[in-house]
Amino acid sequence: MDAVFIGFLGLGLSVTFHVLFTAMTLGVGLISAWSRHMAYKTGDPWYEVFARKTFKLLIVSELFSGVWGTIITVFLAGFFTALLTLATNTLFIPLAIAVASIMIRIPAIAASWYTWGKISPRSHTMLMWIMALSGFGVPLGFRAIFAEINYPHAITYYLQTGNNPGFMPYTNPLFWTLYLHTVAAVISVGGFVIASLAILDRDVRGAQLGVKLGFTLLIAQLAFGPLYWLSLSRYSPLLFNAVNTTYAPILAVKLVTVALLAVLGYKALKSLETSIPGNVKWLGPLALLAVALGEVLNDGSRYPNMVLMDNEGLPVSLFANFYMDIPLPMVYMILAFLVLSIVVFTVAAYYAIYRRFIAEVPEELS
Repeated sequence: MDAVFIGFLGLGLSVTFHVLFTAMTLGVGLISAWSRHMAYKTGDPWYEVFARKTFKLLIVSELFSGVWGTIITVFLAGFFTALLTLATNTLFIPLAIAVASIMIRIPAIAASWYTWGKISPRSHTMLMWIMALSGFGVPLGFRAIFAEINYPHAITYYLQTGNNPGFMPYTNPLFWTLYLHTVAAVISVGGFVIASLAILDRDVRGAQLGVKLGFTLLIAQLAFGPLYWLSLSRYSPLLFNAVNTTYAPILAVKLVTVALLAVLGYKALKSLETSIPGNVKWLGPLALLAVALGEVLNDGSRYPNMVLMDNEGLPVSLFANFYMDIPLPMVYMILAFLVLSIVVFTVAAYYAIYRRFIAEVPEELS
C-alpha cells in the first residue's frame, strides 16, 4: 500500500463514520424539536420527557460527528492538499453554507439545553426549531461538493473561465436528487434509531413515533435513491459502471438491507398498535448499516480516481500533497491510529447510546 491509497482509505473511512453520526444527529434533532413543539402545543408531559431523551442522544451523536468531521479535514489537508485547494477556490459558496449552518447549529444546541425550563416554552420551541432546521444546511453544502466530484459542472466552468462559479453547483444535475435522498435518509435513520432505543425502555409511544417517521421517509428514499442511481448512468457513467460491476456485491448487500428494513419496519408499524415486537431493536442498526454501505458505494467506487468526468477520471495521485512527501512509516502510523480510533469510537458510541443513554435519563421531569 502506498501513501496515496492509505490516504484515500483513511479519508473514506472518516467520511463514512462522519456521515453515520451526522445522519443520527440531524434526524434525531428534527424529532426532538418536533416533540418539544408538541409539548408546547398540547401540554402533554410525555412529549417533554421524550424531547429531552432524544436531545441527549443528539448531543452524543453531534459530538462524535464533529470529531470525525475534524479528522476528514486533517486527511484532506495532509494527504490531498490540491483537492482541498480546488474545492475552496471553486466551491466556496457550498462550503460557506455548510460552515454557516454548523456555526448556527452548535450554539443553538448549547442554548437549547441550557435554557430548557428557563425561558418561555414558545421561545424555547423556536430555538429548538432553529437548531434542528439549520442542520440541514450542512448536507446542502457538502452534498454539492460530492455532486461536483462525480460530475464537475461548476468546476469545469471555473477551469475554463477562471471565474468563481458562485451558486452554479446548485444547478449540477446530480445535486438535488442526491440532496433529497440524503435528507430522506437522515430523517429515516433518526426515526429508526429512536424506535430502537425507545423499545429498549419499553416506551411504546416513542417507538411508534420513530417507526412511523422512519418507515415513511424510507418509502421516500425508495423514490429518490433509484432516481439518483439512474442520474449517475447519464452524468457519471464511470461511477455508475463501477457500482454495478466491481462493487455489485456491496450494492446487493445494501439492497437486501433496505428490503429487510422495509419489511421489519412495516411489521413493526402494524404490531406496535397492539404489542411491542422485539424486532424493532434491529431497525436502528439496519438503517445505519444501509447508510454506511451507501457511502462506500458513492465514495469508494470512484477509486483509483478522485474526480470523475464522463467516462474519464482524474486519478487520486493528481490531488495528492505536492508540498511534501509523507514518509511511509508515518503513513502506517496514521492508518493504525485511524483503526484504533474507529474501534474506540464504536465502543464509546455503543455504551453512550445503547447502554447508558436510556438508563441515565430520568423518567419524569422535576
